[in-house]
Amino acid sequence: MLWLNKEKKQKMEFIRSYIPTSKAQLIQVAMWYHKGDMQKAQEMVDFYTKNMKLPDFDPVQPTLMQQIKNSATDIYSFIKDNQEDLVQGYQLIYSIIKNKGALPITTTEVADTPLEPINE
Repeated sequence: MLWLNKEKKQKMEFIRSYIPTSKAQLIQVAMWYHKGDMQKAQEMVDFYTKNMKLPDFDPVQPTLMQQIKNSATDIYSFIKDNQEDLVQGYQLIYSIIKNKGALPITTTEVADTPLEPINE
């Protein structure tokens, strides 16, 4: 009897944490939870779906090639959008390496003009 209570407790914890993503998945879980009792499973499905808009089936996962293509497209668009910043970063790193760790000096020379007093 103690074993049945533990199983029921685990089922209740699962149901509390369960987030359905499609009607088909919800029906499978309801059938599992009610051990094949169609009437109770249908009541559970109706209870869940009366205020939810769920798709009939889970969306199809993209293939590996589609994932690679999408990643390459995202990387290409990122580089295209941030091309100027990437070039500036590259030039900064190149100048640091070229100057052996010293930051590049970017000072402008001051013109040699004598200071004149202001006459009012």
